[in-house]
Amino acid sequence: MSESTMRSKVIQTLKPLNAFAVENPCLPGTPDVNFSEGWIELKWLRAWPKRASTIVKLPHYTKEQRIWAFKRRKIGGQAWFLLQVRREWLLLDAAVAGLIVNYATRQELISHATAYFASGLPEEDLILLLLSEQEAFQIDQNQMARLKELK
Repeated sequence: MSESTMRSKVIQTLKPLNAFAVENPCLPGTPDVNFSEGWIELKWLRAWPKRASTIVKLPHYTKEQRIWAFKRRKIGGQAWFLLQVRREWLLLDAAVAGLIVNYATRQELISHATAYFASGLPEEDLILLLLSEQEAFQIDQNQMARLKELK
């Protein structure tokens, strides 16, 4: 599987929510999928690091993507981050992902996830989660400072 295959699966799954893929060279950081209630940034990883203590690195997760997520969540918009690693899927608030992705271990990512699916993506569950109201996102001064330091 690849991120492209993942995108196709997500778009097909979210067809009832009028989902479509987005490629936006005019606004770097724009997430991969738009749907009736918001946005989803997709990331795919071939395998987890071998050691539990190793930080999970997603080299194509950019500063612009983090900033886009923070801005959207700050004004109350819905924005999600969906990660697939083999058959495992993690759904995170995009702003939370902006703070921890590339700084967290597998277990830390799972513990911060809104939902963790260990053996495949249950389509109905994903739709229900995306339709539920996302909690308001609050950012403190330390988190804001960290955002400004991100690479």
